[in-house]
Amino acid sequence: MVTGTAGSLAIGLLFPTAGQSEEKVDLEKLCSAFPYNSQCENYLPGVRAEDSEEKPIEVSAFLPNAKAGIPVLVKGLPKVAYLVINEGPKIAEYGINPVCTHLGCTVEWKTERSRFECPCHGSHFDAQGRIIKGPAKRSLPLVTVVVKQNQIRLVDRKPAIDPRSTIKN
Repeated sequence: MVTGTAGSLAIGLLFPTAGQSEEKVDLEKLCSAFPYNSQCENYLPGVRAEDSEEKPIEVSAFLPNAKAGIPVLVKGLPKVAYLVINEGPKIAEYGINPVCTHLGCTVEWKTERSRFECPCHGSHFDAQGRIIKGPAKRSLPLVTVVVKQNQIRLVDRKPAIDPRSTIKN
């Protein structure tokens, strides 16, 4: 154990820059997975959410008009995503990727029915993207949403824990 520790220290002293060249990549990974980590205080992971006119969305202007339970379509990732609005209103830490898990069509939010519907084959999903009716067999995929510094940031990765498993209807 002593030899292993001494060897690790020696390698660290001989090659001090080995881990530093990947610092930006590691910071992006760290802050994308754990955006509220103390090392990520001033770091904004992912890409900024934009409205339909491709203007950046500021949280202070967005939240007063947001309604709980009504997902909001935003741009920012290669495709669009829906922000989930919780009571408060408050932006959830996840968003919904609107690509149907059946054959890849883009689902649409239907306000009058409070659900997402696939225009191609009729699958239905609730406001959190959970499957209600097939032919799709899986819920809609999620993206990570980070709200920091009056910005809404979209990270093209699913949250570490699927928040839908803890949501009660």
